[in-house]
Amino acid sequence: MSLGVFDGMELTILPTKIMNWCEQVEQARQDLSPTLHIKVPCTTMNPKAISAIVCMLTDGVAENQTTNMIFSATDYLHGAMALGASLQGKIDPTKTHQLLLLREGFILADDDMIRLQAVGWIVGTAPNVPLQDRYLPQFPRYKTTYTKISAIGLSEYKCVMLMDADTLAIGDLKDLLSCNIFTEPQHRVATTIDLYGGYWHYFNSGSILWKTSSKEMDRVFQLTKDPTWMKAFTSDQDFLNAVYPERLNNTLNWEIIQRKVRQMEGGGAQVVDMGWEYNAQTHVEVQRSEWYESNRKDVKILHYTEKKGWQCEERHTLPPPISEMPTNCNQDKTIPICFCREAHLYWDALSTAKTLADQALKISNHRRQET
Repeated sequence: MSLGVFDGMELTILPTKIMNWCEQVEQARQDLSPTLHIKVPCTTMNPKAISAIVCMLTDGVAENQTTNMIFSATDYLHGAMALGASLQGKIDPTKTHQLLLLREGFILADDDMIRLQAVGWIVGTAPNVPLQDRYLPQFPRYKTTYTKISAIGLSEYKCVMLMDADTLAIGDLKDLLSCNIFTEPQHRVATTIDLYGGYWHYFNSGSILWKTSSKEMDRVFQLTKDPTWMKAFTSDQDFLNAVYPERLNNTLNWEIIQRKVRQMEGGGAQVVDMGWEYNAQTHVEVQRSEWYESNRKDVKILHYTEKKGWQCEERHTLPPPISEMPTNCNQDKTIPICFCREAHLYWDALSTAKTLADQALKISNHRRQET
């Protein structure tokens, strides 16, 4: 491309070389310890992405088994399949990667890899974030979930949406995944407030948007090693709320829930309110029924909290009106509909996922037979 003639010489603009995704990853993470690197098949990935959806599977087999074991947590695989199917049409794949990450030491069976890829997942590996025994959470399934904090270090993206396998996309996510919610240099994370112990307390980490940073990843990781700060938190969510403690203020939380403010005042806020619509916890439907109903129309991400979608009876019909729900769900959680009113959406998404997976498996099997 010529710019014309200047002082007898023709000026030209050389075309800018677009780095492939592997080059962008290497450049973005040069300040991050290799032990904290998430590994993805970068050679085949779109180099124009600015954000990612990330789902991590961190614990699949018994703790006393050796590494390199096949990931066998069927419920969470189904959850990831349902989530993947639900994301179709809700994100722009030219701008947002869809990453399914297994904690280091686990692999997928070949057929499970095909099933997950059929619903859009790019499968990679997340590093183990080890804790000293004295800091391990008591509840078994939280012992390995500190791996999820490694998403902070995906600094090749502007932002990363971490979604647990018990979440479901039911609305458009493109606006949030533009990363424009982060408007100040000190912003670190966008979250939704949890209904915890009957109070609007803590942020819930089942669906959380990180402004990625290698430097911040290293800082947070070092806290897990600091005996003057670290303790046996109940979970990675508890840990993160200690790292970013702005949602411990229940008075402020109520104002945020009422949409009167989005963050604490004073200009130093690291935590931005993502809005209820991006992490609608289903236990709120039972514990704050009227509030849930009045906000349900805006929901874009459902989070199956008290009961996971796969813990509810399979149903593909619309739920009963909330006015007909049992009044004693908190006392008797074994009642099938209790905490399961939204479960039809999970089962519908899983059914779609299985259809896509079956088609992919047939194609794969046919190719195997040909060779």
